Amino acid sequence: MIAGRSVDAVPFQQEARRLMYLLVGRDHDDREAKRMLGSVLYGLGSTLASAGQPDESLAALTECAGVYEELGELGEPEMRPLVADVHVRKALVLADLGRGVSAVIEADQAVMTYLELGAGSSDSPLCLDLARVLSLNASVLYDYGDRDLAVCSADWAVRFYLSQAEALNEGPQTEAFVHGRYLRGSAGIAARVHIQQGRPEIALAVGATEVHTARAMALTNAPGDLAHLVNALVHHGLNLREAGRGDEAGEFIGEARELDPLTTAEATRAWQSLTGQDTGSAERSPSTTFAAALAAAARRLGDDRVPSVLRDLAFDPADGATTMVPSLRCEKQTAPAVATLLAGLAVDLLDDPDPHSARDAGLLGREAHYLFAAASRAQVLSMRYQFHDFGATWARMLLALIPAFETGPGGAVIATDLAGWLAGITLRLQPFALVDQVSGRLVEECNALVERLLP
Repeated sequence: MIAGRSVDAVPFQQEARRLMYLLVGRDHDDREAKRMLGSVLYGLGSTLASAGQPDESLAALTECAGVYEELGELGEPEMRPLVADVHVRKALVLADLGRGVSAVIEADQAVMTYLELGAGSSDSPLCLDLARVLSLNASVLYDYGDRDLAVCSADWAVRFYLSQAEALNEGPQTEAFVHGRYLRGSAGIAARVHIQQGRPEIALAVGATEVHTARAMALTNAPGDLAHLVNALVHHGLNLREAGRGDEAGEFIGEARELDPLTTAEATRAWQSLTGQDTGSAERSPSTTFAAALAAAARRLGDDRVPSVLRDLAFDPADGATTMVPSLRCEKQTAPAVATLLAGLAVDLLDDPDPHSARDAGLLGREAHYLFAAASRAQVLSMRYQFHDFGATWARMLLALIPAFETGPGGAVIATDLAGWLAGITLRLQPFALVDQVSGRLVEECNALVERLLP
């Protein structure tokens, strides 16, 4: 949507929201009015995001989720997919704001909802919706999470889309274009991660899908779609060149140059950065995957500090893995214990002098945070009845991590995001502070940090 038109639409949608609240207020049992209110709020949230008002967008989407959840509790059917769509929309807005931790958790909830609804079956009417959500989840994880999770999510999005190709081709063209852009995005992420992680054959296969889809999307002649096509052509061509298929590579890169020489040059530099060919330094880069961060922790802290239960959580994305979100790393009932082990590694890594240790601690600490949050969301018994222990471990880890993010490059927003979570954890620890001096001191430390970052 054009930004100017988005701004123009906001007053109209805000007035519609006011009128719908009036209708709901007159008859609180009017479920159809509540459905309409939820739809208006969802539309308003999307419009506000397009209009460059992300905070207002989040507020509207949060309202929308509350309305849909209330309808679900009243027994209204088909509310869970709507709530999931709100979660993934919030994830995109949060990611644009740099609040990556909350973005990953929102996207996780959306994926888990669709999986619980059986959308993972190719004959499910929700299969395309799951593919769309997995594509968006992959983009959030690529920027703010474990790249292995990101590529697994992207790979499955591509698989689901290809399984539904006939239905999409025979359906409305507008729907095909919408899903085509998601397929293009997930294929692009999969190709980037696979080539970066040394799986050129898979990168070439999925890269071909990206190019094919990008060509179809570029029929719109929209600048953004044309730019995507150029990037896809360049990256696929350079991957072909690395595979020794120079003639084919030249055709793709030549096509890109004819379309846009400037974007071709930019895409080439981006590929060189991605594959590490833009620097002569042999210095090892910071980890971007959970598995690599665990390996780094074992090197720096000792093998005995990384128990097998954590090593078993790592997986090979090329081996048919289905771990697409942090929640799927382990069983919900064991998540608090696993998160506790990860939290200990993260805190210990922060004391290590290696310059990359803080980055690895941040990755492992975020994964611990996601597992704690997932267990809390699922109301796992140990999180309800042993929060004195698990909640305190969660809080202490965040107390250590937040300052590290705060002083790191581009991490101030993440630090603030985590501080918001710490505020909620501290509130739940408050009753223990009244009877336990250790908990009391912990709560005081947490409150001091939260008040500094969230005045």
